[in-house]
Amino acid sequence: MIHIILFGPPGCGKGTQAKIILNKFGFIHLSTGMIFRDHITKKTNLGKLASCYINKGILVPDGITTNMLNMEIQKHFKAKGIIYDGYPRTKNQIYSLEEVLKKFCLGRIDVIFDFFIQKNLIINRLLKRGKISHRDDDTDIITVQRRIKEYHKKTSLIWENYKWKNSIIKLNASLSVEKISIFIEKKILNLLY
Repeated sequence: MIHIILFGPPGCGKGTQAKIILNKFGFIHLSTGMIFRDHITKKTNLGKLASCYINKGILVPDGITTNMLNMEIQKHFKAKGIIYDGYPRTKNQIYSLEEVLKKFCLGRIDVIFDFFIQKNLIINRLLKRGKISHRDDDTDIITVQRRIKEYHKKTSLIWENYKWKNSIIKLNASLSVEKISIFIEKKILNLLY
């Protein structure tokens, strides 16, 4: 099983690329944001809890996020690959993911696509997306700025460990969707063959 991490700030295009990879390779797409929003829509206890954090533009605590994702991974033991979109976001979440992959003999993290993009482009993308998606966390400029600040403060450096040096592939997220997807596809094909 191949494990692909799509890593980067909110609005950098992780979700778009995850859908393209899913369609091309038939991998499972695990997006913490989508899972949380699904729970929020269904008004589950997890959804109510998560919305308190998400609507303020801050990260949902590790324990909640990790438990939820571990449950999702366990539904897909027979998958060819899993795309992690928006996870891990902290060093503790990296350790938890490694533990669950080891525990169930599912392999290891194969590649981390690190999307980088200028702050003003992210803000414009998120506010534009907010008009279409009506997501509370994308419509308010203050919340958007807080999310970006949270990312840079708590998330952006989690892969700094030397251990990940050869797994990280930097991506210019301001390029076209097509150019990025072609680049990602080539890298995944190298993993498969």
